[in-house]
Amino acid sequence: MITERLRKEAVFSELAREIGAGRVSNAYLFAGEDKATGEAMMTEVSAALLCPERGCGVCRVCKAVFAGSHPDVHIFNRTKKMSVSDAESLISEAQKSGWQSQRRLFEIFNAEKLTPEVQNKLLKVMEEPPAGAVILMCAAHESALLATVRSRVKLIRLPLWKTGDVVDELKERGVPDGVARVAAKLSGGSFSLALDYAEEEGLEEEYAEVFSMLTGCKNSRDIASYLYSGMFTSAKIGRILDFTEIILRDVLIMKAGADVEKYTYNRDYDLGKIGDGFTAGGAAMALLRVNALRSMLEVNISAETVGEKMLFDILEAKYKWRQS
Repeated sequence: MITERLRKEAVFSELAREIGAGRVSNAYLFAGEDKATGEAMMTEVSAALLCPERGCGVCRVCKAVFAGSHPDVHIFNRTKKMSVSDAESLISEAQKSGWQSQRRLFEIFNAEKLTPEVQNKLLKVMEEPPAGAVILMCAAHESALLATVRSRVKLIRLPLWKTGDVVDELKERGVPDGVARVAAKLSGGSFSLALDYAEEEGLEEEYAEVFSMLTGCKNSRDIASYLYSGMFTSAKIGRILDFTEIILRDVLIMKAGADVEKYTYNRDYDLGKIGDGFTAGGAAMALLRVNALRSMLEVNISAETVGEKMLFDILEAKYKWRQS
């Protein structure tokens, strides 16, 4: 199970030790695109904050947290978009005493989708936190949050998983071995992506499309042929960004000579072709720029516009850093 694997990770173990020592922040932000890991982290940290044994996993408190029924855990933005009224309700609840604990926890999922109005409202409880109130936020990427919010949270990045861990998790869920291995390689260490890939058809073909695009797009004149090929659609742009990040990450590993597991599946020759002309710095800059493009999807900018900027940014990173 993801929760069992998460408990063994250094990022969780260190946080659990801090909680046990009484070093508790009033607001946490768990950042990472692996939604399954983010949800597991929120639950495990909530249990650690409320359980007398700091998250034993078997007591009445832990079981209530895991079941989503603990009266001192308030959940927002998971199934219903959080409104300003909801934020005001959170602030009101934060002023009250807990029902069964001295702490009141406020879990906010999908925080990257919070409107600026909601975020500004939440600043009130972050700037003047009531005793015992702890806000736990989970976001795919912290760049979508206001700088004022980011400055008032303890940022914790979610771990990326080894391919073997993802394969084992999928097989435990009944996914056939062959499918599990391909999905795990494509996922870039994300349980959520691996689960999606294992359930959908045609993703290997889309992955190959992105490889072909990154291999063939050598200069700005090539962009139009890919931009109007039909691959940049609202249904596919998210996965194209996912695949591009995975591929550029492995290009960076090759260029830096790092002894780190690559996530791409049996494509070392193509990785070398994509890496032609890149320095390690250029690959790193391209990777950062692709990640930043996700915020454009949150404000309904067209898939073609995002795709065009992605290709221009990658080429610019390659040539600017090569010339420097």
